[in-house]
Amino acid sequence: MDNSPMEFSENGKFLVQSSHDGTIKVWETVTNTLRSEYKPSSHLSATCSCLSWAPKTGKGKKVSKKKKQKRSSNQVIVDTVDDLQLVAIGTVSGTILLYSVAKGELQSQLENGHTDKVNDVVWYTESDHLYSCSDDTNIIEWEISSCKVKSKWKGDKGSVHSLCKCSSDHLLSAGRSINLWDINTKQVIQTFTGHSYEVFKMLHVPSQSGSSIEKSYFLSAAVNDRIVNAWQIDTKAKTKKAITTFTMPEDPVSMHISHQSGKPLILVVVTKCGKALIYEHALNGHLKKPLNPIVTVQISCESNKAEASRPLQILAAYVCNVDSHELLLAHGQHLYPNFEKVTYSSSQPVMQLVREDPMTVRQRKDRNITKVQTPGVSKEMTLLIPGQMAPSLPTQESQPNKRKRKASVGEMSLEDRLNAVSLEKPKSGQERPKTDKLVTLLVQGLQSQDEKLLDQVFRNVELKVVQNTIRNLPIHLIIPLVQEVTKRMYGDAEASKSKIVWIQTLLAVHTSYLTTFPEIIEAFSMLYQIMDSRVTMLGKLSRLKGKLDIIISQISAQTKEEEDHGTEQQALLQFEESSDEDDLEELAIGPGVSDSEDNWEDFTDEESDMDTQDDVNGKG
Repeated sequence: MDNSPMEFSENGKFLVQSSHDGTIKVWETVTNTLRSEYKPSSHLSATCSCLSWAPKTGKGKKVSKKKKQKRSSNQVIVDTVDDLQLVAIGTVSGTILLYSVAKGELQSQLENGHTDKVNDVVWYTESDHLYSCSDDTNIIEWEISSCKVKSKWKGDKGSVHSLCKCSSDHLLSAGRSINLWDINTKQVIQTFTGHSYEVFKMLHVPSQSGSSIEKSYFLSAAVNDRIVNAWQIDTKAKTKKAITTFTMPEDPVSMHISHQSGKPLILVVVTKCGKALIYEHALNGHLKKPLNPIVTVQISCESNKAEASRPLQILAAYVCNVDSHELLLAHGQHLYPNFEKVTYSSSQPVMQLVREDPMTVRQRKDRNITKVQTPGVSKEMTLLIPGQMAPSLPTQESQPNKRKRKASVGEMSLEDRLNAVSLEKPKSGQERPKTDKLVTLLVQGLQSQDEKLLDQVFRNVELKVVQNTIRNLPIHLIIPLVQEVTKRMYGDAEASKSKIVWIQTLLAVHTSYLTTFPEIIEAFSMLYQIMDSRVTMLGKLSRLKGKLDIIISQISAQTKEEEDHGTEQQALLQFEESSDEDDLEELAIGPGVSDSEDNWEDFTDEESDMDTQDDVNGKG
């Protein structure tokens, strides 16, 4: 739930709120309409941090307004506080603006007091004073009529988060602990401790004895603390613990009380998840057990059978009538809140309300307002218009009945053929989606939570198409778009490429809006964790890839050396060993000698002839 400042007026007729861009809006709760709207000149650099309505006193205290004139330095215009319906607007820069709801303009400005963010403002109209606290650890007493600082003192060691009026002479302040101050002496009378976090709201419950603060009570709520403590102011008592504790299942965001003498206290707490918790208890001493709500109010939107109902946020609550158990609720969205009075009963612990989606109602109203109505024109009426505006007669080219015969390819010149090829339209399956069509699909997908439709939109990664689509996207759908893109970043890195284009373009186009969004850290925390984890793994994967590249390069180099070494050295002589007897005979006899029987026979005949010839010669 958004924690933008929002507060009902004392009688519940108006609700003042501050939007993300610093615009102050005042709504009428009876008619559910916007009464006035004010945007300070420094709304972006000094946004609103707190709001406080001026209570009605009936005494008619004066408030000055300074206007610069040409000749005179200042002219003071005096009005009463009750007639102006003033709202004090604290800013993060330290200034306080007094805005008049009755006039719809800025009445005056309190400057040169705080040097840091203003956390709370309390009115003391009966004494013409206004008190404020800030992160600069100081509490300042302002004089409303002169708009000047009357006194200033240190409220705590750290930031002072909230203030509460107890009486005309006493003030409660909450920093690290809750202090009860004597305004006249600026001294701490009593200190209360019990909260672990900063106290953002305190409400005083007056005692039945009268104006004395003794035996009176006050309630306090802290951030990230699922309790509301009830304290009793007793300056003589030694114990400083809470007497009663109201427990709740969620963190409180705002609270309102209604108390009448002789009747139990009615406390309404709005939680962070948009529920209203109603408590009823008579404050009377210590209570050992914590108190639970008697009624829990929830609101959900109407849904079809195929879709599950989604909750509708309760923004603020106000107790209208204690006797009739009537409650005023502001629910819906901060841009267009809806106001409704409901009646609760303790016999129904859980009160479930089903209402129509406020955005659907708002779109229907805007459509009826902006619908174009064509005035009826009689046939007997003659329209006299200038000659240049008279409609021209249809030409031969514009007549729809006649169709031109398409020239064949053989009749076309080379230039016409080239032009026809270059101007050829793409096929229907390859046609690029138009920007206006893509914006419509994206809006429908975000509103209906259609996963298939959103996946189809996110497949488009062309930069110009994505930029035009995000520029034309309604401002209230920017945060849902961030959530849908973040949800799809959980997949693998390859599938997240298209989502990175969308998130980069979104940050570039809507940076000014996102910087004014108070919960930007919560919206982008999950996306930042995903990117951070992937960047962390990128370094490890890079080192692993480098080691693998070195190993593979060494293996390939060694293999290449072995192959090169084997091809360079060749054998000079190759000997093949064989066990054949023929080969042994060849080696014994020698080459050139035949092993046929004819050769052997011829050799014998020759030897015999030579022997005969030797014998003949010997005899002779």
